[in-house]
Amino acid sequence: MTGEIVVIATRTDPASINIAESLMDLADFDDGGVFRNYRLVVLKEKLITLRGTEERLEGMGLSPDLIVFASRHQAKDGAPRLCGHFSGNSGEAVMGGTSRELAVAAPGALKSFILNLASDPPEGFEITVEATHHGPTDIATPSFFAEIGSTEAEWCDPDAGKAVAKSILELEDLSSPALLGFGGGHYVTRQNRLLIDTKISFGHLFSNYQAEDLDFEMVEQAARKSGAVGAYLDRKSLRSAEKRKISEALDEIGMEMMNERDIRERYPLDL
Repeated sequence: MTGEIVVIATRTDPASINIAESLMDLADFDDGGVFRNYRLVVLKEKLITLRGTEERLEGMGLSPDLIVFASRHQAKDGAPRLCGHFSGNSGEAVMGGTSRELAVAAPGALKSFILNLASDPPEGFEITVEATHHGPTDIATPSFFAEIGSTEAEWCDPDAGKAVAKSILELEDLSSPALLGFGGGHYVTRQNRLLIDTKISFGHLFSNYQAEDLDFEMVEQAARKSGAVGAYLDRKSLRSAEKRKISEALDEIGMEMMNERDIRERYPLDL
Protein backbone atom coordinates (compact mmCIF):
# COMPACT_ATOMS: atom_id res chain seq x y z
CA MET A 1 0.00 0.00 0.00
CA THR A 2 1.23 3.49 -0.81
CA GLY A 3 -0.92 5.52 1.61
CA GLU A 4 0.05 6.25 5.20
CA ILE A 5 -0.42 3.23 7.50
CA VAL A 6 -0.41 3.66 11.26
CA VAL A 7 0.21 0.54 13.35
CA ILE A 8 -1.00 1.03 16.92
CA ALA A 9 0.41 -1.15 19.68
CA THR A 10 0.05 -1.05 23.45
CA ARG A 11 2.41 -1.78 26.32
CA THR A 12 -0.46 -3.48 28.20
CA ASP A 13 -0.46 -6.44 25.79
CA PRO A 14 2.46 -8.90 25.33
CA ALA A 15 1.32 -9.91 21.84
CA SER A 16 1.09 -6.26 20.82
CA ILE A 17 4.64 -5.61 22.03
CA ASN A 18 5.81 -8.80 20.29
CA ILE A 19 4.40 -7.53 16.98
CA ALA A 20 5.82 -4.03 17.50
CA GLU A 21 9.29 -5.36 18.30
CA SER A 22 9.12 -7.69 15.29
CA LEU A 23 8.22 -4.74 13.05
CA MET A 24 11.30 -2.88 14.27
CA ASP A 25 13.48 -5.97 13.76
CA LEU A 26 12.23 -6.50 10.20
CA ALA A 27 12.25 -2.87 9.02
CA ASP A 28 14.45 0.15 9.59
CA PHE A 29 12.07 2.26 11.67
CA ASP A 30 13.66 5.50 12.81
CA ASP A 31 13.52 6.93 16.33
CA GLY A 32 10.16 8.53 15.54
CA GLY A 33 8.63 5.18 14.56
CA VAL A 34 8.67 5.92 10.83
CA PHE A 35 9.51 3.47 8.04
CA ARG A 36 8.55 4.46 4.51
CA ASN A 37 4.74 4.96 4.62
CA TYR A 38 4.42 3.19 8.00
CA ARG A 39 4.22 4.84 11.39
CA LEU A 40 4.41 2.77 14.59
CA VAL A 41 2.62 4.28 17.59
CA VAL A 42 2.92 2.60 21.01
CA LEU A 43 0.37 3.57 23.65
CA LYS A 44 -0.17 2.73 27.31
CA GLU A 45 -3.93 2.09 27.16
CA LYS A 46 -5.86 -1.02 26.18
CA LEU A 47 -6.69 -0.86 22.49
CA ILE A 48 -10.31 -2.00 22.76
CA THR A 49 -11.21 0.89 25.07
CA LEU A 50 -9.61 3.67 23.01
CA ARG A 51 -11.75 6.70 22.18
CA GLY A 52 -10.95 9.61 19.91
CA THR A 53 -8.07 7.74 18.26
CA GLU A 54 -8.08 9.78 15.07
CA GLU A 55 -8.04 13.08 16.93
CA ARG A 56 -5.09 11.78 18.92
CA LEU A 57 -3.26 10.77 15.75
CA GLU A 58 -4.05 14.13 14.19
CA GLY A 59 -2.31 15.74 17.17
CA MET A 60 0.78 13.75 16.19
CA GLY A 61 0.56 15.09 12.64
CA LEU A 62 -0.88 11.83 11.30
CA SER A 63 -3.88 11.33 9.02
CA PRO A 64 -3.54 7.69 7.90
CA ASP A 65 -5.33 5.88 5.12
CA LEU A 66 -5.31 2.71 7.24
CA ILE A 67 -5.01 1.89 10.95
CA VAL A 68 -3.80 -1.55 12.06
CA PHE A 69 -4.23 -2.47 15.72
CA ALA A 70 -1.59 -4.99 16.87
CA SER A 71 -3.20 -7.14 19.52
CA ARG A 72 -3.54 -10.44 21.31
CA HIS A 73 -6.39 -12.86 20.74
CA GLN A 74 -7.70 -14.86 23.67
CA ALA A 75 -9.86 -17.98 23.37
CA LYS A 76 -11.06 -20.65 25.77
CA ASP A 77 -9.83 -23.48 23.57
CA GLY A 78 -6.29 -22.08 23.69
CA ALA A 79 -5.63 -22.99 20.05
CA PRO A 80 -2.68 -21.25 18.34
CA ARG A 81 -4.16 -18.77 15.87
CA LEU A 82 -3.10 -15.76 13.85
CA CYS A 83 -6.20 -13.80 12.99
CA GLY A 84 -7.68 -10.54 11.86
CA HIS A 85 -11.01 -8.82 12.27
CA PHE A 86 -12.87 -5.53 12.21
CA SER A 87 -14.08 -3.79 15.35
CA GLY A 88 -17.66 -3.00 16.20
CA ASN A 89 -20.61 -3.97 18.37
CA SER A 90 -23.74 -5.32 16.73
CA GLY A 91 -25.48 -5.24 20.11
CA GLU A 92 -24.58 -4.23 23.64
CA ALA A 93 -21.00 -3.06 24.18
CA VAL A 94 -19.36 -5.49 26.58
CA MET A 95 -15.70 -5.21 25.51
CA GLY A 96 -15.19 -1.55 24.70
CA GLY A 97 -16.70 0.80 22.17
CA THR A 98 -20.29 1.94 21.82
CA SER A 99 -23.34 -0.31 21.54
CA ARG A 100 -24.63 -0.83 17.99
CA GLU A 101 -21.73 1.04 16.43
CA LEU A 102 -19.28 -0.29 13.83
CA ALA A 103 -15.86 1.03 12.87
CA VAL A 104 -15.17 1.59 9.17
CA ALA A 105 -13.83 -1.67 7.75
CA ALA A 106 -10.82 -2.18 5.46
CA PRO A 107 -11.86 -5.23 3.39
CA GLY A 108 -8.99 -5.23 0.88
CA ALA A 109 -6.35 -4.70 3.57
CA LEU A 110 -7.71 -7.49 5.78
CA LYS A 111 -7.80 -9.86 2.80
CA SER A 112 -4.18 -8.96 2.00
CA PHE A 113 -3.17 -9.56 5.63
CA ILE A 114 -4.83 -12.99 5.77
CA LEU A 115 -3.40 -14.04 2.40
CA ASN A 116 0.07 -12.94 3.52
CA LEU A 117 -0.23 -15.03 6.68
CA ALA A 118 -1.62 -18.03 4.82
CA SER A 119 1.23 -17.98 2.29
CA ASP A 120 3.84 -18.74 4.97
CA PRO A 121 2.21 -19.59 8.31
CA PRO A 122 4.31 -20.48 11.35
CA GLU A 123 4.07 -24.16 12.17
CA GLY A 124 1.05 -25.15 14.22
CA PHE A 125 -0.92 -21.92 13.77
CA GLU A 126 -4.39 -21.63 12.24
CA ILE A 127 -4.94 -18.58 10.02
CA THR A 128 -8.43 -17.12 10.16
CA VAL A 129 -10.65 -14.09 10.08
CA GLU A 130 -13.05 -13.51 12.97
CA ALA A 131 -16.47 -12.01 13.31
CA THR A 132 -16.64 -8.29 14.04
CA HIS A 133 -16.39 -7.60 17.76
CA HIS A 134 -15.34 -5.14 20.51
CA GLY A 135 -14.03 -1.57 20.33
CA PRO A 136 -12.87 0.89 19.34
CA THR A 137 -15.99 1.64 17.33
CA ASP A 138 -15.65 5.40 16.72
CA ILE A 139 -13.11 4.97 13.89
CA ALA A 140 -13.89 6.59 10.54
CA THR A 141 -10.51 5.62 9.06
CA PRO A 142 -10.49 2.08 7.61
CA SER A 143 -8.96 -0.25 10.20
CA PHE A 144 -8.55 -3.83 11.35
CA PHE A 145 -7.06 -5.84 14.21
CA ALA A 146 -4.00 -8.04 13.56
CA GLU A 147 -3.80 -10.63 16.32
CA ILE A 148 -1.78 -13.46 17.89
CA GLY A 149 -3.70 -16.07 19.86
CA SER A 150 -4.66 -17.72 21.97
CA THR A 151 -2.50 -18.01 25.15
CA GLU A 152 0.53 -16.30 26.62
CA ALA A 153 2.83 -18.88 25.01
CA GLU A 154 1.68 -17.77 21.55
CA TRP A 155 1.50 -14.07 22.45
CA CYS A 156 5.22 -14.12 23.20
CA ASP A 157 6.22 -16.51 20.39
CA PRO A 158 8.84 -14.74 18.23
CA ASP A 159 7.82 -16.68 15.10
CA ALA A 160 4.21 -15.57 15.53
CA GLY A 161 5.27 -11.97 16.07
CA LYS A 162 7.47 -12.08 12.99
CA ALA A 163 4.71 -13.61 10.83
CA VAL A 164 2.18 -10.94 11.80
CA ALA A 165 4.69 -8.11 11.43
CA LYS A 166 5.84 -9.36 8.01
CA SER A 167 2.23 -9.64 6.84
CA ILE A 168 1.58 -6.04 7.93
CA LEU A 169 4.69 -4.76 6.14
CA GLU A 170 3.63 -6.55 2.95
CA LEU A 171 0.07 -5.21 2.87
CA GLU A 172 -1.38 -4.50 -0.56
CA ASP A 173 -4.39 -2.35 -1.36
CA LEU A 174 -6.45 -5.13 -2.92
CA SER A 175 -9.41 -3.72 -4.86
CA SER A 176 -11.50 -6.86 -4.48
CA PRO A 177 -15.31 -6.70 -4.32
CA ALA A 178 -16.36 -6.58 -0.65
CA LEU A 179 -19.24 -8.63 0.72
CA LEU A 180 -20.96 -8.67 4.08
CA GLY A 181 -20.96 -12.04 5.84
CA PHE A 182 -23.71 -13.48 8.04
CA GLY A 183 -23.72 -16.71 10.03
CA GLY A 184 -21.24 -19.34 11.11
CA GLY A 185 -19.21 -19.51 14.29
CA HIS A 186 -16.91 -16.86 15.65
CA TYR A 187 -14.19 -17.92 13.19
CA VAL A 188 -16.66 -17.89 10.25
CA THR A 189 -15.11 -20.94 8.59
CA ARG A 190 -16.96 -20.78 5.27
CA GLN A 191 -16.32 -17.06 4.88
CA ASN A 192 -12.65 -17.58 5.66
CA ARG A 193 -12.41 -20.22 2.94
CA LEU A 194 -14.13 -17.96 0.40
CA LEU A 195 -11.80 -15.10 1.32
CA ILE A 196 -8.76 -17.23 0.50
CA ASP A 197 -10.16 -19.23 -2.44
CA THR A 198 -11.82 -16.45 -4.47
CA LYS A 199 -11.31 -12.80 -5.46
CA ILE A 200 -13.79 -11.44 -2.96
CA SER A 201 -13.02 -9.73 0.32
CA PHE A 202 -15.28 -9.40 3.33
CA GLY A 203 -16.32 -6.31 5.19
CA HIS A 204 -18.13 -6.70 8.49
CA LEU A 205 -18.80 -10.30 9.46
CA PHE A 206 -21.49 -11.40 11.90
CA SER A 207 -21.63 -14.86 13.50
CA ASN A 208 -24.85 -16.71 14.20
CA TYR A 209 -24.65 -15.65 17.84
CA GLN A 210 -24.87 -12.01 16.71
CA ALA A 211 -27.79 -12.57 14.34
CA GLU A 212 -30.48 -11.60 16.85
CA ASP A 213 -28.97 -8.09 17.02
CA LEU A 214 -29.20 -7.51 13.29
CA ASP A 215 -31.96 -5.28 12.00
CA PHE A 216 -32.19 -2.87 9.07
CA GLU A 217 -30.20 -0.20 10.90
CA MET A 218 -27.27 -2.53 11.67
CA VAL A 219 -27.24 -4.16 8.23
CA GLU A 220 -27.32 -0.77 6.49
CA GLN A 221 -24.53 0.53 8.75
CA ALA A 222 -22.43 -2.56 8.03
CA ALA A 223 -22.92 -2.18 4.27
CA ARG A 224 -22.07 1.52 4.32
CA LYS A 225 -18.98 1.12 6.50
CA SER A 226 -17.72 -1.84 4.44
CA GLY A 227 -18.31 -0.47 0.94
CA ALA A 228 -20.11 -3.77 0.35
CA VAL A 229 -21.53 -4.74 -3.05
CA GLY A 230 -23.24 -7.93 -1.90
CA ALA A 231 -23.77 -10.33 0.97
CA TYR A 232 -23.12 -13.97 1.80
CA LEU A 233 -25.41 -15.90 4.16
CA ASP A 234 -24.25 -19.13 5.78
CA ARG A 235 -27.84 -20.27 5.71
CA LYS A 236 -27.38 -23.62 7.47
CA SER A 237 -26.14 -21.87 10.60
CA LEU A 238 -28.98 -19.35 10.83
CA ARG A 239 -32.51 -19.83 12.10
CA SER A 240 -35.40 -19.22 9.74
CA ALA A 241 -36.47 -16.03 11.52
CA GLU A 242 -32.91 -14.69 11.45
CA LYS A 243 -32.48 -15.46 7.74
CA ARG A 244 -35.77 -13.74 7.00
CA LYS A 245 -34.89 -10.63 9.01
CA ILE A 246 -31.44 -10.29 7.42
CA SER A 247 -32.79 -10.99 3.92
CA GLU A 248 -35.51 -8.37 4.31
CA ALA A 249 -32.93 -5.79 5.43
CA LEU A 250 -30.69 -6.61 2.45
CA ASP A 251 -33.64 -6.36 0.07
CA GLU A 252 -34.57 -2.98 1.51
CA ILE A 253 -31.12 -1.55 0.86
CA GLY A 254 -30.98 -3.23 -2.56
CA MET A 255 -28.07 -5.56 -1.82
CA GLU A 256 -27.69 -8.86 -3.65
CA MET A 257 -27.48 -12.06 -1.61
CA MET A 258 -25.09 -14.72 -2.91
CA ASN A 259 -24.43 -18.31 -1.94
CA GLU A 260 -21.07 -20.05 -2.05
CA ARG A 261 -21.61 -21.40 -5.55
CA ASP A 262 -22.53 -17.94 -6.87
CA ILE A 263 -19.35 -16.45 -5.40
CA ARG A 264 -17.06 -19.19 -6.68
CA GLU A 265 -18.51 -18.98 -10.20
CA ARG A 266 -18.53 -15.19 -10.39
CA TYR A 267 -15.24 -14.43 -8.62
CA PRO A 268 -12.80 -17.29 -9.29
CA LEU A 269 -9.09 -16.79 -8.79
CA ASP A 270 -7.07 -16.30 -11.98
CA LEU A 271 -5.43 -19.57 -12.97
